[in-house]
Amino acid sequence: MTATSMAGDIRRIGQGSDAFYLWISLAMAAVFIGGFAKTVPGDFLDTPRLPLLLHVHGAVFTLWVLLFVAQPAFIVRGSTRVHRRIGWIGVGLAAAMVVMGVAATLFAVHLHAIPPFFPPTIFLVMNLVGVLEFGGLVTAGIAFRHRREWHKRLMLCATISILGPGLGRLLPMPSFGAAAPLVMFAATLAFVVVGMIADLVTRHRIHPAYIWGMGIMVLTHIVIGLLAFAPPTRALLHFIQS
Repeated sequence: MTATSMAGDIRRIGQGSDAFYLWISLAMAAVFIGGFAKTVPGDFLDTPRLPLLLHVHGAVFTLWVLLFVAQPAFIVRGSTRVHRRIGWIGVGLAAAMVVMGVAATLFAVHLHAIPPFFPPTIFLVMNLVGVLEFGGLVTAGIAFRHRREWHKRLMLCATISILGPGLGRLLPMPSFGAAAPLVMFAATLAFVVVGMIADLVTRHRIHPAYIWGMGIMVLTHIVIGLLAFAPPTRALLHFIQS
């Protein structure tokens, strides 16, 4: 095998890896769109109308999903410079998502607008801790922006961590009863597993970014379980709802 052909093989493997991130971003966008398509029309038509805070929350999260698809598309096209410039918009969006995620959670809890398949304390802790998990993973992804293989996997894990609301609308959550939080967590982790499998196919080993990403998700889930039933959390829930 000549040096030229070896270089061509390496480029093709790299392009295949980049294409995977575009395809999985499209699959995750389909989860968001498919899930929220079940509820959004009613949210806008029902009386009373959806509060402005939740409109802003939805707009910010929608922009993140669009950016999440656009960024790997730029890489596949070879538009690395555009990817880097647009990435700084993502920093502002991510910060806005953390703020709006906390605000929307507190607002929903205050109005008792909690999905019936989630105990109120689990819903409260899961959303607050989850949005901080997202913020932490995005921060790590930004910190590793010059280490491409780490960056793209950490940003993928960050977006996977907020996939729950879309999955919760697609899956028959009420039928799972008390196991609903575990089912949603397992469905979310499945996307990380897909990323690991893609690594095994293209790199023949799993990149440590996925190990860290999954580890943080598992740790977050354990923290949620511990905090959800703690007396201070019940007191906080009562304070927010009063």
